[in-house]
Amino acid sequence: MMQGNTSLVHDLVEHFVDHTPLLIDRFESCLKASDWNALFGASQRLMSSFRLMQEAEAIDLLCALNEERVHTMTAMECSQLCQRLRGFVAAFA
Repeated sequence: MMQGNTSLVHDLVEHFVDHTPLLIDRFESCLKASDWNALFGASQRLMSSFRLMQEAEAIDLLCALNEERVHTMTAMECSQLCQRLRGFVAAFA
């Protein structure tokens, strides 16, 4: 990631682990409300966080969402998506 600067890497991982779950909670609320505009903003922030940690699979999951898909997702699918995102964060904890 950032070779040679372990302090910076540690700080970035700590920030990611501490703050990303809050972003996922917001993302999940927007998803359940089918609030596409708010969801778009939350997903952009999440993608930035996951990109920094080089979590390509999480980014792919978020990039696959579109307005039509969001409106047709079941509650179970929403929950599963958010659990997968939380799993990526937990891997760094």
